[in-house]
Amino acid sequence: MRLERPRSVGRPARISREDIADAALEIGLHAATVKTIAGRLGVDHSSLYRHVKGWDDIVFAAADRAIATLDWERETEDWRDYIHAAAEAVWELYARNPGLAEAMRTMDRTPPAGIRAFSRACRHLEAQGFGTEDAALIMDSVMDMTSDSASMWERLRRENADGTIAERLRASWQAGADDQTETHVCLMSAVIEGEPKEWWRKKLLLLIRGAAALLEARFPGSSSSQTEN
Repeated sequence: MRLERPRSVGRPARISREDIADAALEIGLHAATVKTIAGRLGVDHSSLYRHVKGWDDIVFAAADRAIATLDWERETEDWRDYIHAAAEAVWELYARNPGLAEAMRTMDRTPPAGIRAFSRACRHLEAQGFGTEDAALIMDSVMDMTSDSASMWERLRRENADGTIAERLRASWQAGADDQTETHVCLMSAVIEGEPKEWWRKKLLLLIRGAAALLEARFPGSSSSQTEN
């Protein structure tokens, strides 16, 4: 639990850009506003603009702070294991920070911590034999898919007076069922009702198999010696 900052009588609380970002994450980017962040920090909302340019800048700073906490590094020569660890770490980051996945999908610039993490992952894959472009393609695909999946599932679980979006989406599939579509309607209805992470992991496995094909094309026979997760 965050402790309230002590305030000196007659003097404004001292805050920083990092304080603002941390407060936004604590509240949750899905729920935070300039007003709630200022309230959390015990200052007037106008004080925030001494450190950030506006709401988009707050989200950018918060995303940078969150991504900086990522740690998927491990001693492994199995590139599949490395990709799994990276993807799982990002999925859990989004789970801990509601609204972050959606923010990452809509940003018009990439936080520095994200650039560093991406480059670090690419260098690891390059050390395992992937070309620079292939390594970037793999990590970009994995991170895009993870951000899109996490954002979509978070959206599907939101509730309003008519229930969740997932319930309405499932109903639309079922309403369109006929003899030709019934099998796939049942499958996708189960996906919508099911555990989001399980379907995401199937997508991740598909991408990893594609990565194996890239490595096989570069070094024939190289992927056959590793066991697929």
